[in-house]
Amino acid sequence: MFNALTLYGTDDEEWQPQVCAITMPDGTAEDLNTWAPFLVGDQAYDDFKSYSIELRTLIARCMADRGEDRPPLDELLHLIQQNIAQEDAAANEARRQWQEEKQAGPNKQKPPVDFKRPPAVEDDDLLNRFFMEYLREPPIREDP
Repeated sequence: MFNALTLYGTDDEEWQPQVCAITMPDGTAEDLNTWAPFLVGDQAYDDFKSYSIELRTLIARCMADRGEDRPPLDELLHLIQQNIAQEDAAANEARRQWQEEKQAGPNKQKPPVDFKRPPAVEDDDLLNRFFMEYLREPPIREDP
């Protein structure tokens, strides 16, 4: 694999595309030669299994070795818009439920976020916290 950011190439066998059995959006099964085998199929890493199989399959398709196996841009745009609408609706419902809980118990606090798992809903508070902690005031780290 060749990394365009670092201009580094490798012949490491672990960094080669691998064939994975995936389910396409239309429900058909397909063997996909992808650079992201760790996202789908039997070899999927446990760290990624908390994300939806649809998202992991889409990413694996975007990282297909052959260009014709990658999803067309109109499909990507449709899926992105569809998922944004679904997630916005879920976030709005979660916000409404939290406001009801807060009214019932004004001292109630939101439970802490487990950063090892993606939350069911990425609400505005979580996104604002991420922005502040990692973009606006990032942690100071020494160069390796």
